[in-house]
Amino acid sequence: MKKDVKVSLGCKSQIVQFINMNSKSSCEIDVQDGHSFIDGKSIVGLLSLNLYRPLDVTVIGDDKKITNLIKDYDTHNLLLAE
Repeated sequence: MKKDVKVSLGCKSQIVQFINMNSKSSCEIDVQDGHSFIDGKSIVGLLSLNLYRPLDVTVIGDDKKITNLIKDYDTHNLLLAE
């Protein structure tokens, strides 16, 4: 399964939470800022993006794992309403 969501990382703690959640997940996470694509588990890659704008996140993997990861994003107020 593949799921696309938009996230907003407004502060350092949200960036750390996002990387921690992604690193613990077995899903593939791709992040795009409109110009560049990076691995959602790479803090260096993430910091190279424009974090002032919402990020497009694609999560690929098992349905249940994707659902759990997206719920974690929502719990930490990272998801943007679509």
